[in-house]
Amino acid sequence: MVATAVGAPRTVTGPNGHDMVQVPAGAYAVGQAGHYFNPSRTVNLPSFRIATTETTNAQFARFIAATGYRTDAEKRGFGRVAKEGYPDWGWKEVTGATWRLPMGPGGPKAEDLPTHPATQISGADAAAYCHWAGGRLPTLDEWEVAARAGVKTLYPWGDTWDPTKSNTWNGKTHRKNTREDGWVYTAPVKSYPANAWGLHDVVGNVFEYCGDLPAKVPRGQQNRLIAGRGGSWWCSAGTCHFYNLVDVGTQDWHGSLSNQGFRLALPDRG
Repeated sequence: MVATAVGAPRTVTGPNGHDMVQVPAGAYAVGQAGHYFNPSRTVNLPSFRIATTETTNAQFARFIAATGYRTDAEKRGFGRVAKEGYPDWGWKEVTGATWRLPMGPGGPKAEDLPTHPATQISGADAAAYCHWAGGRLPTLDEWEVAARAGVKTLYPWGDTWDPTKSNTWNGKTHRKNTREDGWVYTAPVKSYPANAWGLHDVVGNVFEYCGDLPAKVPRGQQNRLIAGRGGSWWCSAGTCHFYNLVDVGTQDWHGSLSNQGFRLALPDRG
């Protein structure tokens, strides 16, 4: 029998200010028929906890203050940035772009955006934060089960796209954002309605790293890549259309971009 949502799982307080949803053990339907990376199947999962929001700048700052950790972008000296007015796929390596200055020098400071998701975070940085918090990144299947919250549709609200229900790129190209969803870049977490289990931003805002890779990733690439789910503020129908509950993207394990973030997962302790 495949599990479905019957009411919402319990929400409990987790580490570093994370509210966590307890997802019960069970068999769950994931994927889509014919999808190369994510075919339709049933997965059996033990119980786990997952944060209701993406990790924020304020939460990441507490990790940095406690550990003195230096992110990949800080060690490298730059991160990749996309801005309104750039051509589609027009990402640039910007010196000084780090989690503290996610759009680069002269842009907004993370300390002034405490409730926005932390970005310019690499997969290695996200894993380090999760380890410090006593958890880990969610697996691809855990992420999808929690993001779906029992639905079989392409989006948490159904199969018809609604640009006002999540933070993605509004506009035919990245030259101009029409601002239908209210934001150009990241939005504060909880700016849009949660799914049926209380998770916000499972579609849009920032890509969310996962702790494993699709089975069909080539062997030679497995040690240098990390997977991401849910799409981001930058994603549009004409570029990266991964703002849904099915698609899986990958990027370099040590890469840092202004649309990449993460969500904390924990083993369930009852």
